[in-house]
Amino acid sequence: LKPLVQLGGSPMLAQPTLGHRVLAALGNAGHLHRLVQQNHDGLPQKAGMPQQLVNEIHCAIHDPSNPVVPMSGNLRSDLFADLLDCEARADLTIAVGTSLCGMNSDRVVATPAAKAARGQALGAVVVGLQRTVMDERATLRIFATIDRVCELLAEAMDLEVPPAPAGFF
Repeated sequence: LKPLVQLGGSPMLAQPTLGHRVLAALGNAGHLHRLVQQNHDGLPQKAGMPQQLVNEIHCAIHDPSNPVVPMSGNLRSDLFADLLDCEARADLTIAVGTSLCGMNSDRVVATPAAKAARGQALGAVVVGLQRTVMDERATLRIFATIDRVCELLAEAMDLEVPPAPAGFF
């Protein structure tokens, strides 16, 4: 995204990565209950993720009905209720590319991790290069690029992953 903006392009022109496309394939294959999206970019949907699987808890720049929420503001009540439901029902959460820095959405990682510590859930998997506050509580911590982990996951699960859009750099 950064090179696109530096070149004078709009963030709306950003294209999904392999990671986005693998997550969409997981959703389309019925392996994903919900994608809690902290970014505002709509890239999961561009990758083919069905909208009904996406909770854009902190807003969506492509959706006027879900405007940016200031840090001092309130989250949309329907999205927050869905987040709480996901938190309560989650047995396993996979967190990809997030710093887990104290946002409300972090609870869908923290709660299954706590349940796993008591032997009541599978827990949380954290994937990314950046250390997080959840690293010690995660059932599995993978320090790697999201695209590489998703590539291996897609291969292991024999997922049908759509190709990158033409012209994507």
